[in-house]
Amino acid sequence: MQDNNFYNENSPENLFSGEPQNNSDYNTNIEKFKYLHNGLSPEQYLEKSEIKRDSSTIGISLLVMSGISFFWAVIYYIIMTLFLRIDIVQAQNIISEPMTMQFAQVVLSSILFTLPFIIIYKIKSYRISELLPLSKPEKKSFLPLFLIGISFCAFANVVVSYAGSIFESFGIHYEVDFGENPQGILGFIISLFSTVAIPALVEEFACRGLILGCLKKHGEGFAILCSSIIFGIMHGNFQQIPFAFLVGLVLGFITVKGGSLWIAIAVHAFNNFISVFFSYCMGWLSTQGQNLAYSLFLALCMVAGIIGVCIYKKDGGYNFKKENTNLSQKQKYKYFFKNPLIIIFIIISVLEAIVFFF
Repeated sequence: MQDNNFYNENSPENLFSGEPQNNSDYNTNIEKFKYLHNGLSPEQYLEKSEIKRDSSTIGISLLVMSGISFFWAVIYYIIMTLFLRIDIVQAQNIISEPMTMQFAQVVLSSILFTLPFIIIYKIKSYRISELLPLSKPEKKSFLPLFLIGISFCAFANVVVSYAGSIFESFGIHYEVDFGENPQGILGFIISLFSTVAIPALVEEFACRGLILGCLKKHGEGFAILCSSIIFGIMHGNFQQIPFAFLVGLVLGFITVKGGSLWIAIAVHAFNNFISVFFSYCMGWLSTQGQNLAYSLFLALCMVAGIIGVCIYKKDGGYNFKKENTNLSQKQKYKYFFKNPLIIIFIIISVLEAIVFFF
């Protein structure tokens, strides 16, 4: 039977506080502590507890976000059918209208990637201002990291495109209907706002701001990879998940290296802008002409990336800061992804992605 008195007296906090203990007794207590905590030292136990706290905070935020995403549709149809007396088909037609859909996307994205995270992080006593790297980026770092970012986004587009071709060769067709773009100059302006500005701001706030920010103390590489996996999975469809994961890696890297969220926001916005630009401004070209234009754009991005790599100079180069952690990488990933809340979120997102097959 476990000795609770011994457990409390030799908690990590007590082992490292108070008067120095006799070395022999101290070493004995450490060994007993490891026995009680599956071989973890007090330092490792404290870090494990912190990772579990961070993963729980992130998991709750993500689940609340998923809940809002689901229930807003339910609330919409309840309002339209019960209060406005509009049948479901007509309500579907209204929300499917391009301008209405873009407006709904702006409102929903602004809520999903801000309120759940702000509320949960506040409840969990995180200082949001300390997690968000909102300082002005250094001039010497901004340009090369921006060029590296847009180049890697182009590379990710190519990789995902080829992966899609491989699936299609096996007869697997996976197309997500994102709806039509609103037409005209006003439609173009609305699309810039809903597809370029808002997603870049709110998604970076949540993923490279709060999620990466609270994990960075456990290691920069660990924080980048975890936040990238979450960023990919939260897109909820197999068409965007691989691309978002790859882009998340470079956005996390340039955020950590640049010490500012604004570089990632700029890269994210530029990547989305190219999508909108080609949708609206290249329609007059033939399919062959559009493919040629896009190939030229990709080539320019690759050249820009090479230039960015060549001119990027900073102490430490492309290496991450030496980790001041006590757990192994395997242990850190295990404690983060074994959190039930994170697992539930992943399952929900994967099920959501599978729905697009039917």
